[in-house]
Amino acid sequence: MVGSVVAVAVVGTVLQPSPTSSTGTTAPDPSPPSPPPALPSCLTNDPLVPDPGGPHGLFVLNPPNGPHNAYYGDVQEYLLHNPALCGADFWVPWSSVDQGPGSSPEFNFSAVDANAAPWIAAGKQVNLIFEMIGGTPNYVPASVLASVPTFSCGGSVTTPVEWNATFEQDYQQFIAAAVHHFDAERGFGYIRFDLSVSGSLAPVDNIDASGCNATLTSYGFNLGVWTAYLDGMLNFQHSLAPSVGLITPISPVYPNAGDNVSGAISAVAAADGIGIGSEGLRANDSSGAVGGIGCGGHGWCYYFAKYAGIVPLELQTEAASSPNGSGPVGSLTQLLPFGLSQRAQVFELYLDDWLTAFDPNYPAYAEYHAEYGAAINETADEVGFVPSELPG
Repeated sequence: MVGSVVAVAVVGTVLQPSPTSSTGTTAPDPSPPSPPPALPSCLTNDPLVPDPGGPHGLFVLNPPNGPHNAYYGDVQEYLLHNPALCGADFWVPWSSVDQGPGSSPEFNFSAVDANAAPWIAAGKQVNLIFEMIGGTPNYVPASVLASVPTFSCGGSVTTPVEWNATFEQDYQQFIAAAVHHFDAERGFGYIRFDLSVSGSLAPVDNIDASGCNATLTSYGFNLGVWTAYLDGMLNFQHSLAPSVGLITPISPVYPNAGDNVSGAISAVAAADGIGIGSEGLRANDSSGAVGGIGCGGHGWCYYFAKYAGIVPLELQTEAASSPNGSGPVGSLTQLLPFGLSQRAQVFELYLDDWLTAFDPNYPAYAEYHAEYGAAINETADEVGFVPSELPG
């Protein structure tokens, strides 16, 4: 079991300004003052979700972290104290923290701490997603790329041979530093360490591109070697005995192929008490979910059914949703109920979706806020609780 966190869902509470007299002064309020609305406590077990001791709740992905970013003020006004929102998940490239050997400190988490501070001060939970392969500049530190074999294929970024022993040691050193740092701080719920391309288990972007498979093979890649690398990284995380929660993504190595890596990794994660998640929730997942099989061709529904109640299950939409139901992702009004039906207890939603539901300044709010707000609030009711309402 990982972590001990909770999302308390208290919906529909709106603070109104005090009435004012014609002179502009505040008129006395004859009624006794109401208690402030309850905020999510993401620090307590929830007996109403499949894995009561694990992370749960609804989170906003990568909210803006300063006034120079669009919608920063709106987030402060409409989301930071929103009782349906358990907290925030931040994407953090490995290279933004690892300053290389000889630096003091080598691992600098100060920017991560600064971004998290306002959320933790507001009583929210912060979760971290450390990105490994991808991005410009490269998510892998330059010092690491210079010390291990690298390759590129199909237009991918420069990619390290992840199953190289030196690379494994470097990444494990970073994982240990991150776990030890955030174990010592309050307000952090779970960490997801990418083990390959962000949000997946593929070793390189565009793995199906011409020549990629031959390139991988030339460096000793096969599914057995790859599975051993992934298993080793999960077992290493478990060996650190963290108090902060851990979640790992599952996906096929080759798109729409039955390579069974998800099955092997899910089994190891479950044995190690590490949650599992899919970072690509989309509308057509439900079409293949009969009997827990399918879900976008990589079978995450099957593994969710197998490990529900054993470890926490997490879902992130493939991209911001489409309130009108179009596109590959679809609408939250279908996605969230489907995720609940698959016993997910952690939902990571894009900022656009939260603004659609709760920010009157956001373009989609006028047309879709009622249905989006209802979908989010109803999901919050399922994956959180108000302590006073617990059965006695």
